[in-house]
Amino acid sequence: MKISLYIFILLSVLLIADGIAFYNYQISLAGYYSDIILFWLWFVMSLVVIVVFWKKVVAKVFLGAMILTLILSILPMGLPFLTFILSMTSAGLRIDKDLNENYRGQIVGYGVMVHPWLEVIEKKGLLEHKFYECTEMDIERLKNEPINVKFEAQLRPELQISEAKDLHFVSETDSIITLVIFYGGPNKTITFNKINKKLISITER
Repeated sequence: MKISLYIFILLSVLLIADGIAFYNYQISLAGYYSDIILFWLWFVMSLVVIVVFWKKVVAKVFLGAMILTLILSILPMGLPFLTFILSMTSAGLRIDKDLNENYRGQIVGYGVMVHPWLEVIEKKGLLEHKFYECTEMDIERLKNEPINVKFEAQLRPELQISEAKDLHFVSETDSIITLVIFYGGPNKTITFNKINKKLISITER
């Protein structure tokens, strides 16, 4: 009984620390699935602890809190629940690619109000740092044309990030990184500033 409780406490501490690190510093466990595995381990251990300590009032309160959280996430058109499902499973992942020994790229989408976006992640051993994110809105703003939509989901670019088939690393300097979003032709070559995290240029060819 005590072992299950200790494991639950350990997983809870790790999950909270992981959440705080990502929220404040965009740092998380290495790999797309590491955070997902950590969460589902915590969820399973939560159910184990509830069953083992069911006679305790705190176990019943904990279960009630989990059920209430689930209900509240579904009420507002299910958007928070959908975001949770997409981010805590592989459903939200479109592409996961090791660009080189230093960087990993991924295309993810966690909601219906925005198009999937590109993330560039720096590898740091057992951890990783998401230091750049490129959305469809970022690309549209770079075109210096009026954006006459209220929500990003209303954008209708000819080549959407979500339609990409692969990601390729091109080059890197002290201040910029260039990648290719591969569609099979034409492809998008994007260059962004590593210092201010801004998109500098984009070409289609």
